[in-house]
Parts: sequence; structure tokens; C-alpha cells
Amino acid sequence: MRYIVAATLLLTGCVAAPPAAAPIPPQAEAPRFDPFTFFLGTSEGQGTLAKVMADPVPVRVESRGRIETVVTRQSAWAAPARRVLVLDQTVHEGDKPPRERQWRLTEIAPGRYEGTLSDATSPVTAQSEGNRLTIIFTIKDGFKVHQTLTLSPDGSRADNVMRVSQLGMTVAVLREEIRHTAP
Repeated sequence: MRYIVAATLLLTGCVAAPPAAAPIPPQAEAPRFDPFTFFLGTSEGQGTLAKVMADPVPVRVESRGRIETVVTRQSAWAAPARRVLVLDQTVHEGDKPPRERQWRLTEIAPGRYEGTLSDATSPVTAQSEGNRLTIIFTIKDGFKVHQTLTLSPDGSRADNVMRVSQLGMTVAVLREEIRHTAP
């Protein structure tokens, strides 16, 4: 399957390709993008997904975030408790039935995060620098996902540009605005 997709992409060239150069808002030092703060409570994203050889489709994502405290045992001693951001999402993509997914992120160092996403095939890594959060993971069939979220100056919304690629070629781009709606 992967080779069919790659061959199709090579044969079609740039015909109906998604805009790989979707603009990302400028980075700033403040406010700092803390996913534990921004995604706590409810938020909603509205955007457009552009895929190779397909018409753009609207995307809406409803999110509910909470913080869990996790204590693990390491041999005979208990490791310090960790805070885990749990983000439950319902994704509405075009005419497809809604789908549920869950993110789980832990801060492993200041501004650095690791975790899981229920529809990812690799661990999720993320890094916060100033008002920008970058998230990287792999999904089914080896597609690489690179998301850049940029926090607004008032901290109430974030611009999300997600690029999906395979074999170094961009095959889909999502442009989305995420609004924090309630704590």
C-alpha cells in the first residue's frame, strides 16, 4: 500500500497538492505555550484539511482536557508522581462519522513533552519554545506528522498548522484555529 501511494505521488507531481508552505504565525517569547494550561478544560478547533488529489474538507475538533497524577513503582521504591495531560477529542472530518481519540502527555523536562496518541503508531514528542508548541509523531502506513501550534497574545486561541508527509513529500495540510472555551 505504501508503495502504491508513493508511486501515485511521484507520477502526479504537484497536481492538486496541498499547500506545503502554509504560513505559520511568528514565534514570540511570550506568552509561553503550556499545553497543560491551554488544553485544560474544553476547547474547539475549526479548520480545513487539504489532501493530495482531493477537495479540501472542513474539520472540527472538540476537546476535553484534564490533569491526572500518576504514581509508578520503580523496583522497591515509588517514583515521584507525574502530571499527565489527558486530552479526549472528538474529530469531525467532512462527511465521515465522528471519531474519538486520546492524547496523553507528560512533561519530561522544562518545555519538553512525551506521550501517546491513540491513533499514532509512534510515541509523541513535543517541545514548547516561547508561544510555539511543536508536536511530532507517526501515523498508520508510516506517514509523518509535524504540527506547529502558535499561541495568541491573549492565550485564548492557537493557530495549528499540521503537515502530513511520506517519503519527504507533503500529502496533507491542516490549517486550524483552536479556541479555549472553558476551564
